[in-house]
Amino acid sequence: MIRIMLVVDIRLLRTALAKALSCDDDFDVVAENTSADVNTELTRKIDADVYVVDLDTLKGSVTGAIDTLTEQRPDRGVLVLTKVCVSNALRHALGRRVRAYLRKECHIEDLADALRRVAAGERFIEPAIAASMVNGLPNPLTPRERDVLRLAAQGMSGREIAAALFLTAGTVRTYLSNITQKLDAHSRLDAIRIATEANWL
Repeated sequence: MIRIMLVVDIRLLRTALAKALSCDDDFDVVAENTSADVNTELTRKIDADVYVVDLDTLKGSVTGAIDTLTEQRPDRGVLVLTKVCVSNALRHALGRRVRAYLRKECHIEDLADALRRVAAGERFIEPAIAASMVNGLPNPLTPRERDVLRLAAQGMSGREIAAALFLTAGTVRTYLSNITQKLDAHSRLDAIRIATEANWL
């Protein structure tokens, strides 16, 4: 039986992963936490074979969680999940003793296989993630979209952005909607995070 601790900030995703993994007789999800929950006391109290960490979060605590897990439990495996293949959190994880890197687009069977490999002491990085870290991802934003998102990142409202760029408020809303869709973001703030971490602004 492979004991798993989930470190996922989004409750719905955390619950879905726990339910899916619990259907496999090989796995026992012993804890479900947010990245902010992870500290030395928790790692001493909960002994898991593999720690699954979602890197895609607005909270800076995810890098601290990675540090705590790899430092306090160097004999255990850490597997990270990400949809953003170029991010500060991913670069941080690459500098630590994280054993596996997997995209969130994977099937549950791929995750299960990865968990077994990590529990057995293997290390691996999904080829798509490795390639993106080496080559970087092309910037999907147009120059005008970058201008709009850059001003949004500075805290400007839609009306303020419109005035600064000599656009209508409706045009700015359209730009922001297109940007959010292009980056597969949940919100304007999420789009800013994704673009900033990928150095697209």
